[in-house]
Amino acid sequence: MKSKSIDRLAVALYGMDGRTHKTMTLFIQGPCKGIARIVDEPEANVDIIDADAMDARVTLDHCLARKPLRPIIILSLEKLKIEHTIFVEKPAKTETMIAALKEANDWLKREKKKTTKLKKREEPSYTEVKVEQVKASKLKPSTEKQTPFELSTEKKIFNNPIEQKKTAKHKAAMMINEQNFSSFIGIVRGVDFNDSEQWHNARYNPKHYYQGYVQSSIQVAYEKKQIIKLNSGWKPLIILPHSHELWLNADDQQLRAFAGVEVNSMPASSGTSVMTLSKVNHQKEDFSSELDKFQEMNAFIWKLACWTSKGRYPQALNLTEPVYLKQWPNFTRLFITPHAMRIAALLIAGPRSVLDIIRDLKVKPQFVFIFISAAYAIGILGQSKRQADIIISAKVPSIKSVKKKSLFSRILNKLRG
Repeated sequence: MKSKSIDRLAVALYGMDGRTHKTMTLFIQGPCKGIARIVDEPEANVDIIDADAMDARVTLDHCLARKPLRPIIILSLEKLKIEHTIFVEKPAKTETMIAALKEANDWLKREKKKTTKLKKREEPSYTEVKVEQVKASKLKPSTEKQTPFELSTEKKIFNNPIEQKKTAKHKAAMMINEQNFSSFIGIVRGVDFNDSEQWHNARYNPKHYYQGYVQSSIQVAYEKKQIIKLNSGWKPLIILPHSHELWLNADDQQLRAFAGVEVNSMPASSGTSVMTLSKVNHQKEDFSSELDKFQEMNAFIWKLACWTSKGRYPQALNLTEPVYLKQWPNFTRLFITPHAMRIAALLIAGPRSVLDIIRDLKVKPQFVFIFISAAYAIGILGQSKRQADIIISAKVPSIKSVKKKSLFSRILNKLRG
């Protein structure tokens, strides 16, 4: 009989494509005896992260920053020792995963006991409350109706208004329709999208644009765990890996214009042909007060990729090979290009080649190209060998075939026996 504490484990999966997500779900429900269930992130009390995924570092930092912290199980081909995490080596074996989930369950029970004890200490008894109320009535006029408890509640409600403005900046989202697409994104010259023979020419290399430099700088910032500034002759970009934010003193119109120009084609006199990285000196550079310049990292990279792409696709992707989505894009923070939700829904259902997406949805190729460019830039779209082949151990009880064996097969089995 299963214990109630084990049954309440609710797991969220990160860094896994559609097929791997289904495989892990079946693995936990079957060989792992159903001691946990797979749910969406807000409903979970345990996180499982594929540490070998492209965006694993960002995901792990996000989970570690969560308050209250919940158990984190990391899966990887190499042995990792990360504080506040439970490691499981890939391919995951049944007994190892069960042990990890039980360890997570024990961790949750310990935290629950601590929270219960803390609440008991903090909650005053009925006598203590009455004494405090008597003291308050002697110190304050009788017309005063507010108690100290009400005042403390008010302080929690009225948060820092400046910080609220910064948060609101992160939630901005907009939708682009087909009519406004070209004027908002830009026009790709030299490619006739009505001619399928020319689609293979509609590709670009992000490394030749500002997008490539920004993505490389972000990677360095996360590896070094430091605030880093990308210097150029244009505008300084400050990368804050701990809060997953960027700071840029430029509006979207300026960024859109700069994003579409190849860095190597700029004159040396402009200073943008060479970009450098430097550590941020907090004493000399006080940017924290200009909160309207902060932007959420993925939202920034998404729109930067759209403006760099202009309806083209990344050179690293092949139009004829399947692509897949690791997770649903957070459209509440991203601007939505034409048919983006339809493309995402199709890819969540299963891998498709880019050409198949165009054919199945009957949409213009540039709408598909720009979506896969943006999704690929923030690490939620991939084109590689399926993770499911390596994430779960092959030593999983398989379903025996019910097909009738041939006479020759039965004779062989008897001889082997």
